[in-house]
Amino acid sequence: MKQRKLILTITICCLFMLFSIVTVGAETYHLGDTDMSICVDDSSWYVFTRDNIKNNSELDELGLSYDYMYDTLYNNEAYMDAVLLYDDGEYVEFFIRKKAIDSGMANLSNYSEKDVLELAKGLAKRVNAEEYSIYENQYKFAKLEYVDSNLGYYICEFFTVINKDNYTFTFQSTSPFVDTEYEEMERIIDSIQFDVDTSLKEKKSSSFGDNVIEATIRGAIIGGGCSVIALLFGKKKKKTKRNSESPSVDGID
Repeated sequence: MKQRKLILTITICCLFMLFSIVTVGAETYHLGDTDMSICVDDSSWYVFTRDNIKNNSELDELGLSYDYMYDTLYNNEAYMDAVLLYDDGEYVEFFIRKKAIDSGMANLSNYSEKDVLELAKGLAKRVNAEEYSIYENQYKFAKLEYVDSNLGYYICEFFTVINKDNYTFTFQSTSPFVDTEYEEMERIIDSIQFDVDTSLKEKKSSSFGDNVIEATIRGAIIGGGCSVIALLFGKKKKKTKRNSESPSVDGID
């Protein structure tokens, strides 16, 4: 009996230690004027939101002004702009953008996989993305991966509609994404919690594909955001530290 209790105690301690390791540095951000919260590891990322930029010492650390970050967030309709910097000058930037959308769609998760894939296909066509899919955890997202040749960004983007608002989660970089970055993206997206208003009704009809989906695509915020990195670096850095064997999207030389 004592041996069983000892094994149980050791098991609980190990699980507690593992949980502590996994969650260290992961800050939960409740974004004002949205219906969501999200966890981002602020020991690795510089995380700026509309709520935390006032007197933020990390802006000074990066040489950014309050006015510049304020304009970056509001001009992009963004509620978060997070930056993961590498020693060699490589980076990933992450935007969360939200916009009310008058398409008759209340919550994308209420729709079938076929409908969500149709939406993803339409969004992909709009940004010339060849890769699109459904990403599903407790919510449904249209996922796009493409190169924005005008801005010079590789982009991995997750799009959903919650409470009649379009939420777009955009990861962008001037270098192809690597495996560890894809894992980090999924970890961040999986941490999202929405306060879903289940009383909102969907506008479904026999012409659903023509009406609701097309109106959603027209009102969607997608594509790269205006980067704060432009002020920090001003030009692309040499790609010296990333694993060239990791999956990527072709398009930028």
